[in-house]
Parts: sequence; C-alpha cells; structure tokens
Amino acid sequence: MIFFFIFTFLVINFIYIKTWNKFSVKVPTGIGVFLTIPCFFFYLDHNLYYLNIALILIFSFIYYLDDLIEINFFFRILLQIFASIVIYFSFTIEVNFIIILFNLLAFLILVNTLNFQDGEDLNIATFLIIIFCIFYFYSENKFVQNTSVVILFFIISFFLFNMKKKFLYFGDSGCYFVSIIIFLFLYKEINNDTLIKLLIAVIVYPIIDVFYVIIYRIFKKQNLLSRNYLHLYQTIAQKFNSKFYLLPIIFFSAVNIFTSLHFSLGKNFIIFLFITNIVLLSSIRLVIKKLFHINDN
Repeated sequence: MIFFFIFTFLVINFIYIKTWNKFSVKVPTGIGVFLTIPCFFFYLDHNLYYLNIALILIFSFIYYLDDLIEINFFFRILLQIFASIVIYFSFTIEVNFIIILFNLLAFLILVNTLNFQDGEDLNIATFLIIIFCIFYFYSENKFVQNTSVVILFFIISFFLFNMKKKFLYFGDSGCYFVSIIIFLFLYKEINNDTLIKLLIAVIVYPIIDVFYVIIYRIFKKQNLLSRNYLHLYQTIAQKFNSKFYLLPIIFFSAVNIFTSLHFSLGKNFIIFLFITNIVLLSSIRLVIKKLFHINDN
C-alpha cells in the first residue's frame, strides 16, 4: 500500500510537470492542490462534514488561480477569512467573537507562514513532513492518523521529485489546502494537549521568521507585497549551493520538540518558546551575516 501511494503520487507529479512544461517555461507550481483528490475520497468514506469537503475542493481550486495568474492579494485574504469562519461554524453554532477572531488570526498566520516556507523546493516538504508525522504519531483519532499517512505519502513523493533544485513547487493552493486540513485536525484534537504543544513547538520558528522579515521590510520602507528572499532558509540557500537551507527548520523543530516533551513549562510554555526562538534566530542571523558578509536587501 505504501509503494502504491508513493508510485501513484510520483506519476501525478511527473504528468503534471510534463503538462505544465508544454504551456509554460516557468517552474511548475501548485502541485499541492492535487492532495484534494485522495483526501476528498477519504473524507467521503468517513462521512465528515460535507461543508468542509466543499470548502476544501472549491476554495483550493479557486486558490489555484493564484499559482497560475496571481490573483489579487486582498481576494486571497478574503478567501482565507471565509475559510476560517466556515471551519469554525462547522464545529459549533456558538457565536463567540473573541474565539472567532482568534480562530481567524491563527488561520491567517498559518496559511501565510506555510506560503513563506515554499520559497525553496524541499523546505515546505520538510516542514509538512514534521507536522503530519506529529499528527500520525500523537493523534488519538484514527481518521486523523489515516489521512495524515496519505498526505505524508504525497509529500514524500513531492520531496523525491525536488531533489533537483527548482523542479516543482508546492504552490499557494497547496499551502492553503494543507492549512485547512491542519485546522480541521486541530478541532478534532482540541483536547490532545501533547499534540497541540508539539505543533506549536514546530511552527514557532517559522512564525518568528515571518514577522522578522515583515518588521524588517516595514523598517526599510519596502513593498510588503513584493517578492523577497530574506527568510533564513533563503539566505542560506543563496549562499550555499546545497541542501543546507533545510537546517533551520530541522534544528528549530528538533530543539523545540525536545523542550516540549522533556520539560514541564506549564502555562508559560508558549512564552518560553517564543523568547528562546527569538534569541536563537537573532543569534544565528547575526553569526551568518558576520561570517559570510551577507547584507539584507
């Protein structure tokens, strides 16, 4: 079964690349949207909320336009807002504006953090492999575990295709789709403290890195909607012609997961992670700049 899934996804990737290259000279992108195919049937088999199935299918394919023609930024934000609201009300009818706002902000941060991790071929794959391994090994829900396995097979096949630099991109639509899946899983695992702590541990570093770049660009009076290569993994990728750019996500994930599993931090867990990761990230950036004379631009 494992080899069947991986082989099937490898074939999908291959056909997609060949088809894309017939119409464009750009690097193929948006392959992540094809996760909707296996997950759609899996969701039907488990009779999950049909509103969520419609959300995943319709919104992901609309978002796929951003990979093809780059839809308006504000329209993308509207899709993200609407998705977060639909997810919230598919699990409850209670109108709690504080929770709805928190849900919205968390979803916006998650979607855009994933998008920013897609700047190098294998970075987003490594990030997602870590996340869905956590769902698989720490979930107490069979549905979540089984869906995570399917997604992991897809991402592994994507990873294998991207051993060659700039061969295939996951795409904004893929990041959007995966964000919806992660949020649905979180609602089903809302009482699983260990799993939630581990997910927070993994995503803290990318969030801090994103906000660092945003604050830096505001300070430099740069257009926030323009493309940049200021994220830590991109800085490393530009300096070294190797897979060293994977080290930040692996290092921070390993350190944060170890901390969350072996230390009882109580209510101060998130604060502790943010402070330590800010200090670590700042130190690493400073060392890299000094050693390799790198200037942000």
